[in-house]
Amino acid sequence: MTFGMLFYLPVCLTLCPPSVLAETIRDHVLRQHILALHPRSRSPMAAFAAPWHNPPTPEKIALGQLLFFDPNLSRCGTVACASCHQPQHGYASPEPIPSGCEGQKGRRRAPSLYNAAYRRHLFWDGRVQSLEQQALMPVVSPTEMGNTWTAVLTYLRTGRHEPTGTVHPERWAQYGEQFANVFSGTITPVTVSQALAAYERTLISRDAPFDRWLAGDDSALTPRQKGGMALFFGRANCSVCHPPPWFTDDAFHNIAVPQAGFEKPEHFPYNARIRTAAAARGWTVPLDVDLGRQEVPALQSSSHALGAFKTPGLRNVTLYRPYMHNGALPTLEDVMQHYELLAAGERRPLVGELAFYVRYRKAFFGAQGGGQAGDIPAMLAFMQALQGSTQDDAAQD
Repeated sequence: MTFGMLFYLPVCLTLCPPSVLAETIRDHVLRQHILALHPRSRSPMAAFAAPWHNPPTPEKIALGQLLFFDPNLSRCGTVACASCHQPQHGYASPEPIPSGCEGQKGRRRAPSLYNAAYRRHLFWDGRVQSLEQQALMPVVSPTEMGNTWTAVLTYLRTGRHEPTGTVHPERWAQYGEQFANVFSGTITPVTVSQALAAYERTLISRDAPFDRWLAGDDSALTPRQKGGMALFFGRANCSVCHPPPWFTDDAFHNIAVPQAGFEKPEHFPYNARIRTAAAARGWTVPLDVDLGRQEVPALQSSSHALGAFKTPGLRNVTLYRPYMHNGALPTLEDVMQHYELLAAGERRPLVGELAFYVRYRKAFFGAQGGGQAGDIPAMLAFMQALQGSTQDDAAQD
């Protein structure tokens, strides 16, 4: 790459409108720019290392899939893992806050499970570090499956679903055979969580148009998608928090997400405790605001993670609307308009400080945010270029 190219690219990424970007930036120049910024993208979606204590096998994955789609793991017998993580919605939920047994509602939306195998932190606040840990929690959450592990194990071992008084002999035989093959007949919360985690690690999205373009196929993206991509890796600075190949930094940021309207103090029992620690540093902590990462017990006294939530991955992002931790933004266009207002300095966080790049105005996006009027449609087009192969499992009977 010549000095002229090196000089031209950042200038054009900063100043040129998307319609010009697609016509004037050479594909190989932009490609080299992206690979220089994010060298891990040279081997996109590299194989992940399953934990030593839970190696995957086809039989274990099949057992996990059966458990994932089984509503009888819930107290009411109608809510499965797949009820909140629906394949047709990107293994997320079309509801802002999905419903659990008897219509119970939590306070955060169900995140997509695509590429969860690569995540270092799970849940919006990152409170667990493995899919095995994560799988243990929804079963007993009163706003999700609302069951007890005693009842779940009775069902798996005998076919009797005691909360509803029903019997399922076919499933009893099926689980007996599969647990015998995979875990020598051991049915415990640990083996259930291991099977679920093994299945969830297969939910990988790859081979998106962006990947084909990055590998050298200039025709894989449309001109508008290339304009959005130049923004993403240029003046909009999206790739700071959404770097490829997974399009997430797996970190936590406060980006001033607005309230969704359902929030009440009873949803946030830790706020009163955290408010005391935060007051010493001059922070105000409302009782009806989700504090995100700050809720993790080890962080409750530090006050440095107020209002920060995990960066979601963007692969297949077009599938899993609504968006943000509370589903407050119904469409991707709403998300882009939110970022335009952030770039313009017109969004303030409900609690804590904005993420660095927003706070110090390091992103320029949209007509109001120092960018161009065509930024939003160009970025929406690029989001389509992150749609890759999908896992299309049929729900089990």
